[in-house]
Amino acid sequence: MKILSILSILFVIIFSSCSGSDTEKSLTLKTGKYNYTFTDSAGTTLVDGEMMFDKITKHKESGDYLVTGSYTIKTMTTDTSYHGFSTMSGGELSGYYSDEKKFLNINTNPKIADANVFINVNVKSSLLDGSWYYSTFRGMDKEGGMFKATRIKK
Repeated sequence: MKILSILSILFVIIFSSCSGSDTEKSLTLKTGKYNYTFTDSAGTTLVDGEMMFDKITKHKESGDYLVTGSYTIKTMTTDTSYHGFSTMSGGELSGYYSDEKKFLNINTNPKIADANVFINVNVKSSLLDGSWYYSTFRGMDKEGGMFKATRIKK
């Protein structure tokens, strides 16, 4: 009887410690690599490359998730009318994800506050579909367009 009690306690401890690591499995947004494309409002490709979501961590107070990762740029337009892309050189990204709303907001330059390209997307399984915009504190006109990303199968 003692052995059965000890095994039961061990099973409960092991099961409860593993259950927290399965959180991402229930999320629509997954870690991993995504091919992405920024386009203008006419659908002309402006920037494309790869994005990597390394970590998705639940924020205790809001219930939403902090997303961290990085991105690389494969090609970028030479059209100088898009000022926002001058702040994009690849590197870190961060964002917030609501699994309830299936909505993700990404900041492509989280280390500075006044010249960033932001991405707002709806998360649909392995597809991220939405828009991007460039924002500054200086009151410069906002630029924007469409954004799509597809998760790369492993």
